[in-house]
Amino acid sequence: MQAYDNQRQEILGRLAQISGAVDSIRFYLKNIYAVKRFSCATWTSRQHVIAAISSGKTTGFAECILSVNNPEAGLELFQKDAAILIGLSVGQAVLENRRHQGEWPEQLVEMLEMALVDLGGKLQEITANRLLGLKESSPVCGVHVILSDRMDEVAESTQWARKAGKAAYIKVKLFGNVQLDCDVIRTVRRYCPPDETFLIGDVNCGYRPDEKSKVSLDMIAGQLEKLCEAGLNACEDPAFLDISEWVELQKRILPLELIPDYPMRGARNSIHQICRGMGGIYNIHPDSAGSIIDAVILAARIRELGADLMIGDDSLVGPSASIWQQLASGLGARWVEATEKRGESDFYYRCVNSLATDSSRNPIDIKWKSGFGIDLDEAKLTEEADRAVEVK
Repeated sequence: MQAYDNQRQEILGRLAQISGAVDSIRFYLKNIYAVKRFSCATWTSRQHVIAAISSGKTTGFAECILSVNNPEAGLELFQKDAAILIGLSVGQAVLENRRHQGEWPEQLVEMLEMALVDLGGKLQEITANRLLGLKESSPVCGVHVILSDRMDEVAESTQWARKAGKAAYIKVKLFGNVQLDCDVIRTVRRYCPPDETFLIGDVNCGYRPDEKSKVSLDMIAGQLEKLCEAGLNACEDPAFLDISEWVELQKRILPLELIPDYPMRGARNSIHQICRGMGGIYNIHPDSAGSIIDAVILAARIRELGADLMIGDDSLVGPSASIWQQLASGLGARWVEATEKRGESDFYYRCVNSLATDSSRNPIDIKWKSGFGIDLDEAKLTEEADRAVEVK
């Protein structure tokens, strides 16, 4: 692991040299009301926070999810924690933020780091990916995600993706019920054959929800074989599994590829735990990685294990979607799930002056700019947000 420690220190060394004081930090909270159905829960609303960190006239942006199903959530904790960064240089703020990993909310640390890296790149007039040591610039497709157990909604969303040219990768939420899950898969396959669409299912551990569940590995394997027969190519988090079970299950269910997600959170810890053979594709999950710096290091570890990499999502709708798209390209990811959302990102687009990415097409169009290339109209953002606060 020494090589990974060295890589991390090289990145931090570059970032630490960025001067320019953090003058101000602002948070914008937006409630997104949309029903998202999972095997483990149903979301009716999400509370998104967009951060703006300024040094002089230059601003870096990022986003995280504060909470779900809690429209009354407040920003007081975020304000209190972030206040310590005011007055530090950008480089010092990056290091200070990291010192609070494991103490502050993971998504706050990750969001602040992204905004600081965006700001630092803009100040130095280089891309954020270059600051992170990423030289690769590979075409990457966004995955179209369907979150419904209603076949009419699944069919409509699938047809929309195909007409919009976004059906190369489709991900469906599955529910831990083989009959229902196969119905969802077959509905997608009715419109998108295997030679046109790589189909991913995410069960959120629905076939064994926790370590107390007495469901055998044989039973889980049998259920996944049925999903494969229905037309599924890859399955994310099919069940609660320990590391050895991931490896054994992947051996049993080929050609279906497993995608570990929960074992990958957060990036600074999972790099020491994951091993070869847990799946064909490993997921780095936004808002749960805890750090894009550590995510870059984790991606190198995944490559060393001989697996493919994907970038997941946390239902992001704004600047962090663009950030993870650029990271996905720089990391050579197979696909990126973090894309702006049909309907849900409308408020955000009304605040956009310019972006480096265009996820309306596949592969995603990226025009590399300083930092992550995000320029937002904060006056409009204040109007669109449910709450806007300045850190003091």
